[in-house]
Amino acid sequence: MKRPDLLSCCMMALVGAMWGLHGPAIKFAFAAGFTFPQLVLGEYLVGAFVFGSVVLIQGRRPPTDQRFWTIMLAAGVIGCGVPLFLFWAYQLGPVPVGATLLFLYVPFTQLFNYALTRKPPSPRELVSAALVIGGAVIAADFLGSANAANLRGAPFAVIAALCFAGFFVLTSRLGYDGTPALRSLICCLVSCTIVLPLSFIAGWTLVPAVASFSLAAIWIVSLGVLGQVIPVFLLVHFGPKTGSGLGSILTATELPVAVTVSALLLGDSFGPSRIIGVALVLFGIALPHLPRRTPVAASGT
Repeated sequence: MKRPDLLSCCMMALVGAMWGLHGPAIKFAFAAGFTFPQLVLGEYLVGAFVFGSVVLIQGRRPPTDQRFWTIMLAAGVIGCGVPLFLFWAYQLGPVPVGATLLFLYVPFTQLFNYALTRKPPSPRELVSAALVIGGAVIAADFLGSANAANLRGAPFAVIAALCFAGFFVLTSRLGYDGTPALRSLICCLVSCTIVLPLSFIAGWTLVPAVASFSLAAIWIVSLGVLGQVIPVFLLVHFGPKTGSGLGSILTATELPVAVTVSALLLGDSFGPSRIIGVALVLFGIALPHLPRRTPVAASGT
C-alpha cells in the first residue's frame, strides 16, 4: 500500500477531533434531558436520513459483490457495539476509566491487521500506539480513578475497543467498492435495526424529557451531524486510503480535543498531568509522519 496523502491523514485526524467535540456536547445533552439510548438512536436516524438522501440523489447502482455486503453488514453490527458497550461502561464506572480503555482500539487494530495479513506493524507504529495509550492513561487520570469498585464497567469498555478496532479493519478492506454515502447509509441502517428493538427489550424510553419537540429536534440533528454524518462519511471515505493501523492512530486526536474543550466549556481540570498526557498523544499521532533519515551512500574515492 502506497504512503497515504496528506489530505487523507488530515481528514482522519478531523474525524477524531469531531468525536472529541461530540463528547462534551453529549454532556450538555444529558443536562437538557436526554438519555444515552435516545441520543444513539437519534443520531443514527439522522445519519440514515442524510446518507439515504445522498444515495437517492446520486442514483448509482449499489455493488452486487457478496463480499462488499458481507463486510458492510458486519461493520455495521460491530460498529454499533462501540456506543452501546461504552454506554454500559460509563453506567457502571467513571468516565475516565472507560474512556482510557477505549484507546485500546489502537493496539487491537494492529493485532487484527497482523492476524489477517501476517504483516507486523512498523516499529514507528508500535511506538506511536504506546505513546497514544500512555498519554490517554495520564490525561484521563486512569490510575487515580481505577479501583475495584470503579472497574465494574471495564470489561464493557474493552469490548467497545474491540468493536472499534474491528470496524476500522473491516471498512479499510473494502477498497473503493460502493460510494462513501452508501457505506455510511448501510452502517446507520444496521445500527438503527439493532438499537430500536434493543431499546424495547431493555425498557429504555425513547421519548426525551425536553421542553419541546423543536428543541429535541435541534439537539438530535446537531449531534447527528457532529457525531455521525460528517465523521462517518470521512471515515469510510478516507479510511481505506490511510489503512486501519495508521487511521486508528490519527483518530486519537479525539482525546486532546475532548480534554481541551471539556476544560474550556465544562470547567474540568486541566493540570500538568493532562497537559503531559495530551502532549504524548499528539506526539504519538505525529510520529508516523516525521521524516525518516535516509542513509547517505558512501562516495567512492
